[in-house]
Amino acid sequence: MENETYMKRLKDRLQIEFKKQDRSGVYGFTQRSMAYNSNRIEGSTLTEKQTASMFETGTLYADDPDMIFRTKDIEEMNGHFKMFNYVMKCMKDPLSEDIIKNMHKNLKEGVFEDRANGYAIGEWKKRANRVSDIQTALPQEVPEKIHQLLEKYHNTEKITLYDIAKFYAQFENIHPFQDGNG
Repeated sequence: MENETYMKRLKDRLQIEFKKQDRSGVYGFTQRSMAYNSNRIEGSTLTEKQTASMFETGTLYADDPDMIFRTKDIEEMNGHFKMFNYVMKCMKDPLSEDIIKNMHKNLKEGVFEDRANGYAIGEWKKRANRVSDIQTALPQEVPEKIHQLLEKYHNTEKITLYDIAKFYAQFENIHPFQDGNG
């Protein structure tokens, strides 16, 4: 019960700060941390300080005058900020295929490389893909597998951190988007 109270207070605080666009508290910390770490896993070269600067001021500086920034890193970082704000707006809604697709759309619609590669932005993948040596779902299997995953999730009586981690692992194995599944 104590954990539930804490989580409710945390969500309430996130919502208050998000609505005020207060970037100095838990909302700003979560935005910066999640954007930096998620993009870093994907190979972004932006530092934590650069991520914070982009989020807080909309500017990007170079520590070294010879530093070159990859456009994709900047586009994906901005997309992550936009996607997180979308999540904040629909936090109280039940997780659905539309929410997942809209999260992806917010994340990737500004990434030129993905558009140039013909990736389906905000839609399930159209081409098979692999993650390392993991075989992911074929494009024609994605809608049914996502439907089953969401149905199982919604039929779970009390969602625990374990359930969320398991959902995420299964989602990653499906890998429903061409890129931007994390």
